[in-house]
Amino acid sequence: MAFRERFAKIRKFLLRAALVLAGVALLAHIVWVRSGSGQWKLIRDEDGIQVYSLKDPGTGLMKFRGRTKVKTSLTSSVFLYRGDESTNEDFGGKNFKIFDRVETPKMYMAYFSVEQPMPPFGTKEMVSMLNYAQDPKTGEVLINVQAAPSAKPPTLGTTRITHLNNQFRLTPLGNGEVQWEITGDVDLGLPYPMINLAMPDLLFKGLSDQRKLVHTPKYQQARLISVREP
Repeated sequence: MAFRERFAKIRKFLLRAALVLAGVALLAHIVWVRSGSGQWKLIRDEDGIQVYSLKDPGTGLMKFRGRTKVKTSLTSSVFLYRGDESTNEDFGGKNFKIFDRVETPKMYMAYFSVEQPMPPFGTKEMVSMLNYAQDPKTGEVLINVQAAPSAKPPTLGTTRITHLNNQFRLTPLGNGEVQWEITGDVDLGLPYPMINLAMPDLLFKGLSDQRKLVHTPKYQQARLISVREP
């Protein structure tokens, strides 16, 4: 009898503790979602790479921006972030496919899909529209990548991303360098605390690796009719 009473007291205590923790977590969530200045803040400046974060009121997910300068051509920079079937393995995706593409000397537009395994959360699929047009005065190229989840039928075994609005601003500086500015705004359907904590390091490492990748022959030898070197 004493054991049963002791067990009942322990269970009651654990239940109360769980309710208190749930209440604290809910309160923390509400406070976090309501917070935010809507302003970009520098959170890391190392090895020529700057990483910024932005928290908007009304959402748990933060936005992140990375910036760096690279001694390379504008064409190689655009090809790095625009990509095609030959560059898929460089970024770790699977089953990359371009299913609609238009390129002229004045613009580029393509619809593409790519799968990204994210264990233990399954495989995420991005179906997106990518487009850019070079500024004739500054030579700057702003690549826009937006979710287009209804552009093709569902793929079995994947979860499709519906919120994606990334930008890649590539600005020639006139001294053989190009400034890269990458702004990420994507909801992968994962817990936002995990994404908010992981993204700054992922963005920093990504830019660090891509500064090396752009100097490989694949990118240095690229020729694009939609990009004019300044």
